[in-house]
Amino acid sequence: MKIIHTYLSNSSFIKKDSAIFTEIGELKNYEFKIKSKIHLPFSFIRQFIFLLASGWKANVFIVQFSGYHAFLPTLFARITGKKSIIISGGTDCVSFPGIGYGYFNKPILKTFTKWSYQLCHHILPKHESLWYCDYHYDSNEPSAQGIKAFIPHLKTPHTVITNGYDPEQWPLLNLERKKNSFITLSGAFEYPFQVQLKGIDLILEVAPHFPACTFTIAGVPSHIKLNIQSDNIIVLPPIPHHQLAALFNTHEYYMQLSMAEGFPNALCEAMLCGCTPIVSDVFSMQEIVGNKAFVLNKRKREDLDQLMKTILSSQNNDKIFTRKLIFERFTILNRQKKIKEIISKIL
Repeated sequence: MKIIHTYLSNSSFIKKDSAIFTEIGELKNYEFKIKSKIHLPFSFIRQFIFLLASGWKANVFIVQFSGYHAFLPTLFARITGKKSIIISGGTDCVSFPGIGYGYFNKPILKTFTKWSYQLCHHILPKHESLWYCDYHYDSNEPSAQGIKAFIPHLKTPHTVITNGYDPEQWPLLNLERKKNSFITLSGAFEYPFQVQLKGIDLILEVAPHFPACTFTIAGVPSHIKLNIQSDNIIVLPPIPHHQLAALFNTHEYYMQLSMAEGFPNALCEAMLCGCTPIVSDVFSMQEIVGNKAFVLNKRKREDLDQLMKTILSSQNNDKIFTRKLIFERFTILNRQKKIKEIISKIL
């Protein structure tokens, strides 16, 4: 079997899926590079040439996320009688006009996203909430989210396949965890919506009210200046992926207060490392963290204040239980098995 795998950037989760596809067949990766919107036509031309040269040999086209880069592979597959799959990640399933986030919030990108979903043969969202969900965390944003909310008559079938993790890559280490230490990890700070999207603004607001705690924000480039108003906020630059496990193992809590998340890798990896999760009630996160976790139901600073008081009074840090929540339910082997089954089914 020959697979063409298309993506926007070769991030850690893309590399994990590439390894899975290599186990299934002969893999050819294609990175769709967009430096700016003005370069988009040239990106299409390069992709078109690549498909003419290599697409005829492929049995299946797999695209990470819908959007501009998914249109030509899914169209090529339809024209040539091949098969195509889109793996939905999050931003290609939502619209948050209040902060300018989501592919369905941008008219032209929305059109290409819609076309790609309609052309492909199967969609693999990482959680059912990316297909459709009622959203209530931020009352300023649309209450209906997910692919079907924006393409109500979509006929393309879908199958939920969650992310998977190798617990050996995210071990519990014998390191000292600083008491009342909180950490969050982010990237893509070049986007103006990122601080709000990831809930970092809430962390910056609440930190001065809890001086006995430390709040670490990792992944911030040196040229990005956050609105820091207290000494208990620690800002770290982007961390190499292989060093994250040690960093997580020195903190008690992991905070993911995002306005939107597909199936957040950093949250699951931190939980494997024994961090107690604190999450917003959006998309997949309530299911990931289980019933005993700390959940912020509304995007309000005063609600986070109250939640922080509950957290500090409970001291419920069961590292083994937190780790089991991930490695017993979300294994890389299960993801590999289900992807193989879907490819076999559509072929």
